[in-house]
Amino acid sequence: MNEPISDDFSLWHPSSPFMAYMAALGNLYRNDAGNVLALRVQDAHTNMHNIAHGGLLATLADCALGSYIAKEAAASVVTVRMSVDYFNGVKPGDWLEAHVQIEKKGRRLIYASCSLKVGAKMMLKASAVFAVRATDRAVSDG
Repeated sequence: MNEPISDDFSLWHPSSPFMAYMAALGNLYRNDAGNVLALRVQDAHTNMHNIAHGGLLATLADCALGSYIAKEAAASVVTVRMSVDYFNGVKPGDWLEAHVQIEKKGRRLIYASCSLKVGAKMMLKASAVFAVRATDRAVSDG
């Protein structure tokens, strides 16, 4: 259940105030390839049913999407729309990974999806649209 964290992952220190606050609730990890963000689910992440709160899961998906898209597009992005489908409950101790896939990249809009998984089991699927913003630096991590 609480297996050691793989060497493929390193502790992630987000730059946005909100994600830094979220990371204070439990460390966030990123793999070397950059398209997977992960979290060891803790009791502090749960709702009254002792499963991870849906808002936490949606936030993790949104953050994983935004940070990966910004890196790949070398642009600052913001969420325009995101839909979320919840499939299974995530329990304390679970190693939860957010896998991002860019579906279509235009000049102004980028379409992508994120799958939250515990092992091979799909827990959540998010589909999102991000707008590219004109800024001095390409950054987005929630």
